Amino acid sequence: MDFTINNEKLTVNEAQLTLLGALALKGIHQTKGIAVAVNQQIVPRTLWEEQSIQPNDQILIITATQGG
Repeated sequence: MDFTINNEKLTVNEAQLTLLGALALKGIHQTKGIAVAVNQQIVPRTLWEEQSIQPNDQILIITATQGG
C-alpha cells in the first residue's frame, strides 16, 4: 500500500495500517505537541489507534513550536 506522510511517499506490505502505526513507521512515538490530518481532515488523537490508512492517503503532521 502506498501513502504519503508530509509529502514523503511510503510503501508498506501491510494490508491494514492504523494512523498510529503509520506514525510509528516514521519513528514518531511522542504524540504530545502534534496534530495530524488525513486527506486534509484533522483526526482527533483519540481516534489515531482506530483510524485506518487507505491506499494513497495523504497524512500531514503538524508540530507545535514555541516562539513569539
